[in-house]
Amino acid sequence: MDEKKLTPMRFRPEKVERKWGIAEYRIADLGYIDSVALDGWLSGNSISDIMQTYLERFTGEVPFEYYGTQFPVMVKWLDIKGRTSLHVNPDDEAAEQRYDAFGKTALWYVAEAGADAKLFLGFKREVTAEEFWRKCQDGTVEELLNVVKPKVGEHYLVTPGMVHAAQDVRLLEVAESSELWFRLHAWDDPEAELHLEEAFDLIDFKPYRVAPAKGDPEAVTEKIAVTPQFSVSEIRLMNPVRIGAENNGSFLLYACVKGAGSLAVEGMDPLYFHAGDAIVVPAEIQQLTLTPEARGTLLLEVTLEPRKDKDEYIDPNAEPYLKGEEYDGLEGDELPDPELY
Repeated sequence: MDEKKLTPMRFRPEKVERKWGIAEYRIADLGYIDSVALDGWLSGNSISDIMQTYLERFTGEVPFEYYGTQFPVMVKWLDIKGRTSLHVNPDDEAAEQRYDAFGKTALWYVAEAGADAKLFLGFKREVTAEEFWRKCQDGTVEELLNVVKPKVGEHYLVTPGMVHAAQDVRLLEVAESSELWFRLHAWDDPEAELHLEEAFDLIDFKPYRVAPAKGDPEAVTEKIAVTPQFSVSEIRLMNPVRIGAENNGSFLLYACVKGAGSLAVEGMDPLYFHAGDAIVVPAEIQQLTLTPEARGTLLLEVTLEPRKDKDEYIDPNAEPYLKGEEYDGLEGDELPDPELY
């Protein structure tokens, strides 16, 4: 008997209130947040259960080889009304050695920018460890940071080791399936737990050298980021687009930044989506059609490509971010509680 075909599916959003605003998880396989399917015959099942049961049929061979039974990427909206604390993410090697976890690489896509919008990304000049430590203690660390005034449609790759924060902006975050990050400074919040000592040797103290990146408004489909953890393309959905996924070896994921549309697979009912939605197309689906239902519909397409032996972070639109020195790698550290963040 033929296996029942997996269908494209959205997942139930889960909002988490923070002091700075709201984080809305659209797709997450994190344990303490486990997205639940809304569509198709698997509606009501969590993404972790789907992964355990359908494995490569759902994610494909490429993600399964590295991530096993964990869904490899996370999609969430960050509605930042105030200012987040200053963070740093570990890379995969550090996270595995110290915490038996995945590190975190993320793409920030600017969906809205308020009058006071700022992104703090890396340092504006080379900084010494002693200087950074001192300015974190006396509250003047902002003097060292590279500050960007973001515009709608720009995207920024937040790589491991880069100190980062955001203010008065709405971001769509596509990231490796991990919330392992460390708070270095909390501005005017004396109650916030800091992880400066645990994360100090993870920080890249070199200057940030990537110009703001914005897609080509004339392009229908444009690749905007390629990392070992995920590949992201921007799709301006002006007319129906037929997508072929033959031999890709990975699922496809579509996050709707604005507008509305439908995703159709032969023999299945169309799946309609609106701004904010995220859809996973299982790897076993080989053909689909995206159709706009509103003017100006914009999607991000996320997939995984085969990993190289050596991880390389590539921004197709800018000079690569300069990585800092490697750390020695400690073992046996206690995994930070993500609920504290």
